[in-house]
Amino acid sequence: MAPVAEVELRAASGHRFAYRVPLYEIDMGQAVYHGNYFHFFELAREALLRDLGFGYPELVARQMHLAVVEAHLRYRQPVRYDDQIEIYTTVTALKSRSIHFHQQLFRCTPGTLATELRLATVSINFEGKPVPLPAELKERLASFQA
Repeated sequence: MAPVAEVELRAASGHRFAYRVPLYEIDMGQAVYHGNYFHFFELAREALLRDLGFGYPELVARQMHLAVVEAHLRYRQPVRYDDQIEIYTTVTALKSRSIHFHQQLFRCTPGTLATELRLATVSINFEGKPVPLPAELKERLASFQA
């Protein structure tokens, strides 16, 4: 069973997502495998959308989804098994068809920035063609714009 995640809305500092690192995310070096950080950031973005009342089921019902078109991840320090982490998500750009996110992953003890992600997504339909973001989604995301 996956660890239980805690979420909270905090528009002033971004959306907060708390999580405890499970064993299956760890590599032979006793730290989170580098590619697995994307799992954590995806969980945090999904929680943000869900908390805004616009989760992926709503996007799928509209026959669309958010495709990642660019990602820049910076590793600052390792995260290890059973570390409690918090991810803060803000929106850095909100355009007619795209959303750019900035996400920061902190280790709660000692309270330091471990990893950060800059991510660009494009709204596409099931045929892979760019489509406008729903107005309601843009309105709700605007409160998380940095």
